[in-house]
Amino acid sequence: MAEEKERRISPPKIGIVSSLIIKAIVFFVILLGVISFFIFNYQKNFIERMIMDKNAMLTRTYAAFMSDAKQMGDDLVIIDYIERLKRIPTIRYVLVLDQRSKVLFHSDMREVGKTYQDAVSLKTVASEEEERQKVKYEGETVLDFSAPITVSHKKVATLRIGFSTSNIDAATEDMKENITAIAIAGIVVVIVGSFVMNSGIGYGISQLKQTAKEISRGELPEKIEVKGSGEIGYLARVLERMFARIRQNFNQIEEQKKETKRNYDFFIQNICEYFKNGVIAMDDNNRIIYANEIAARIVGFPVMSCLGKHMLEIIKNAELIEFINFASQKPNTLNEKEIISLNCSACVKVVKELEGGRQIGVIMELKGME
Repeated sequence: MAEEKERRISPPKIGIVSSLIIKAIVFFVILLGVISFFIFNYQKNFIERMIMDKNAMLTRTYAAFMSDAKQMGDDLVIIDYIERLKRIPTIRYVLVLDQRSKVLFHSDMREVGKTYQDAVSLKTVASEEEERQKVKYEGETVLDFSAPITVSHKKVATLRIGFSTSNIDAATEDMKENITAIAIAGIVVVIVGSFVMNSGIGYGISQLKQTAKEISRGELPEKIEVKGSGEIGYLARVLERMFARIRQNFNQIEEQKKETKRNYDFFIQNICEYFKNGVIAMDDNNRIIYANEIAARIVGFPVMSCLGKHMLEIIKNAELIEFINFASQKPNTLNEKEIISLNCSACVKVVKELEGGRQIGVIMELKGME
């Protein structure tokens, strides 16, 4: 049988130092990304909450001013307040609705007198509390804040102010740029630091890799050129001692194996001489390790040339092969059957490990029928 070619083991494409650097970079990039994500969201929420509270306070304050003006019946003061609010860059509209959702005052004079029936207006008019809602106004999302205008502690109108989100967006964008710059600087520090800390391992690892190549070729080096008292140096000294012990015992082990094999074969041959019936013994791969003349005569094969061959090369009887396969399904059990085509009875026992279930061998006895 042709010998199988030894599979070539290729060296790793990425060395351990490079791998450690890459892993450190990946880990810290992910860590920085997660930290930056949480910081960004925390700061964003904080900025949004701060601006929202500021807008709510502004709405509440002017609602109180307009309540005083309403109490005095001075609508000109309310108009003046609206004009002041219009000059704030982030305000998109200012309006006052009565209890029937009719526009009493508006930063756009064309809207005065109209009655709003949209859900936002109806909700703010019906509510006795301050409201915060998002609405669409001229193609952009506007934060609509409302507060009640009261006279003698009774709600008579509602002030609504629409604030643009541009200040929130601008603050968020600035914060994003700052966090990105910090993250990039952190990544650069991680790359440089990882390279400096891990590069010293390179030489020792390279020597151990060379030693591993020699071992894969069946060679046991006497000396591993690794200096230092660190873990890699300690590993090199332990390997050297281990190789010395292996070289010392290797020849003894080989001799013991050869002697054991010779004794085993001789023992089997002597045992089988006492068998009056045909006997065939096979190993775990169903290769014949023993067959006597009686078995060879019954099955029909030359006993001198059967050793080491697979049973399918020697045994051509389909009925006997089928019985052996059947017996393999009942391991460690003696199976008996008459093989009509060979005019004999066969006893087959497939021996397997009790725990692992691995096949150890097959023992077969053949007895001619009278």
